[in-house]
Amino acid sequence: MSLVSSHRRHHGVVRHGLLIVIVFMLAAAAVIFWELKYRANTDEPSEQVVAATGPIVREGAGIDELLQHARQAMADQRLLAPAGNNAFELYLMVLRREPGNRAAQDALREIFPFAAHAAEQTIDEGNDGEAQRQIALLAKADPQNYTLTLLQSKLQAHQAAVAQEALQAQQQTKREAPSGGIAVASKATSSAPAPVAPAAPPAPAGPMATATRPSNSPVPAEQALAQLHVESTAVEAAPRQVAHARTTPIEAAGIVPPVLTRRVEPVYPAEARRTRRQGWVDVIFTVQPDGSVAGASVADADPRYVFDRAALAAVGRWQFTPGMQDGKVAASQVRQRIEFRL
Repeated sequence: MSLVSSHRRHHGVVRHGLLIVIVFMLAAAAVIFWELKYRANTDEPSEQVVAATGPIVREGAGIDELLQHARQAMADQRLLAPAGNNAFELYLMVLRREPGNRAAQDALREIFPFAAHAAEQTIDEGNDGEAQRQIALLAKADPQNYTLTLLQSKLQAHQAAVAQEALQAQQQTKREAPSGGIAVASKATSSAPAPVAPAAPPAPAGPMATATRPSNSPVPAEQALAQLHVESTAVEAAPRQVAHARTTPIEAAGIVPPVLTRRVEPVYPAEARRTRRQGWVDVIFTVQPDGSVAGASVADADPRYVFDRAALAAVGRWQFTPGMQDGKVAASQVRQRIEFRL
């Protein structure tokens, strides 16, 4: 073999070896690049989950792993709690990474009514802070859902009731505080039997009749709210003229309840009519001094969230002759049951 051919062969081997090394380096660089890009997309500190109960979600978990943990949370009834490791937050985490993920969208739509019921139970338990967190979480999934308005109204009503109870307890404590001879005289006066008020005459019969009744406890003068009870009325009943109530013990005490003058019948929900569902809704609202309705909210309903919107929409359009207290027009609180019958 000549020296020239040997040199050419050696040069060819070196060149091929160098090409192989370059190819391996490029492959390694590509692998490192994609690994760094994947970690940049998945390692989000805000999505690290620290669970109080249930399996802990690994930091930087992929879409499939998040979906698996979300399904497990649904099976464990961890719909909205604990914070950070529940089905709702896990599915929302999936949608943040992949907005068009159909599995997460369908799952959130499916469990929304059950999660709303869980939030309502949290309100009933008196945990206002946790209830507010859960309502905000529901709003991230479906901000236009009317159920959120109902839950928020119930939470505000519960908070107002708690504040009212605290105020009444404070006032009771002040009344019971010893203050010498004046307190003794006041106690002796309050212990005297109260005169029995005459029974109220019966109100006109009929489903649209308006009646008044005294509350179970004395109405504080500083509240300036007259209590009115309107007989429940089925939605399909034909409108009739509203009869004015006669004098009652509340009126004799200087409080005249408002009188319903214009009633708008609720529209029976199409879906409920199609499925032949029936029920009722208790609505609490305030009759303003101008006779309009304000602050309407659902106090109770059966079934829940089926007829609520129709009832609130109708009550908001009612008109009253405003109530009076001590000869002056005053705001009045009203509770009305609306029945939905086919």
